[in-house]
Amino acid sequence: MRYPRPTLLAAASIAAFLGAAVVLAQPAAAADPLPAASGRALAMSRPQWRLWVPADYQPRPDGAVDLLVHLHGDPQTVWNNAAAARLNAVVVTANYNGLSRAYAAPFADPRLFQTLLDDALARLKTDPRFGDAAHWDHVVVASFSAGYGAVREILKQPHYRDAIAGLLAVDSLYASTAAGGAPEPAQMADYLTYAKRAVAGEKTFIFTHTEVPTPTYESTRDTGEALLRGLGLEAHATNQPGLGPLVFVRRAGEGGFAFWGSPGDTGEDHMNHLRYMAEWLDDLPLDRHAQRRSGAAPN
Repeated sequence: MRYPRPTLLAAASIAAFLGAAVVLAQPAAAADPLPAASGRALAMSRPQWRLWVPADYQPRPDGAVDLLVHLHGDPQTVWNNAAAARLNAVVVTANYNGLSRAYAAPFADPRLFQTLLDDALARLKTDPRFGDAAHWDHVVVASFSAGYGAVREILKQPHYRDAIAGLLAVDSLYASTAAGGAPEPAQMADYLTYAKRAVAGEKTFIFTHTEVPTPTYESTRDTGEALLRGLGLEAHATNQPGLGPLVFVRRAGEGGFAFWGSPGDTGEDHMNHLRYMAEWLDDLPLDRHAQRRSGAAPN
């Protein structure tokens, strides 16, 4: 699906990956911005977490609610992309100050992700549109950049791998370098387990990468190659335009697994995978509005 080119949102700085920082300048605004998403933002039990309910959310008769949990990224940027993708889902954003360790450390507690889910549901029930009948249906987890540190910890728990219907890694999987130059297998294992379930059609897993170099550890290009090897898949060359400035030069996929490779080795190229993540949101197992929103391009 394609949408109008949105305004490029400011990012003061990104503390990325395992030890490097990418400082990003304010880019020029595009001519046709995404519609600004409106809704109700609710505080949660942790200051790093925010729950957002779109203004046009359409409750389902049985009280089932789809949830997108996004780790690392300006909340308004995430909300705007959710709106552009026509998601009829609520969103939790989680943002911690620091590198990937700032995400990995709290979520190393195997109870924390369940706390997030329970807290969000309790807050949601305070909205009269939901009430006590509200319950989670599809839960999807997305991460950008350093947010993978939390996802890697979450995926260590088999019951979370079972509960999560979809995973989106938006230029967001890095690893230490093992002997021989490959990504450390222990840091890839649970991502690979989930990817195999996606290939089998049980889950959805969308993986994206740029060519941003990471000289002291494995980049998203490197970890993507490791996933493909583990799945017995091979990326094929393509030249496919995406949303906004996105261009894809490598594609692979099978079942519910999709792999998208982009050129570009700058901080701006990295940030564009967040700014235009609506490119992939509508391919995730989340409820969507039947009619396209004002300003959105048709399929």
